[in-house]
Amino acid sequence: MHDGKTDGDSFTTRGGVAFVDRAATPQRLEPAPAGGWYVTWPFARLRVDAHGVEIASMFGDVTVTRDNLVSISRFRRVPVLSDGFKFVVADRDDAVVFWALNPSTVLRRLREHHWPVRGDA
Repeated sequence: MHDGKTDGDSFTTRGGVAFVDRAATPQRLEPAPAGGWYVTWPFARLRVDAHGVEIASMFGDVTVTRDNLVSISRFRRVPVLSDGFKFVVADRDDAVVFWALNPSTVLRRLREHHWPVRGDA
């Protein structure tokens, strides 16, 4: 299984996504106030480059830029089964969790492009 590909200076991978409350934690995963949407693998896509992070799914797209980024943090509920990243941006009322099949690769790629990620050094 190929978890990600590099296209020039960008990285793309498939996964799942959940639109959750901004205050959600792995122990308290609550839907977004306007209604949480959940999409399983492989129906979401994460694209990372030096200029932005894009999360795309059938329920909408989220674009993270250096200007709107509030935080990116590791988000682990059940290792291997529910392992991902929570993205909080200034121009959205919710947060987006991207569930990754290979979170170590996603973490490495985010850091290679100088995106700050909290958790898992």
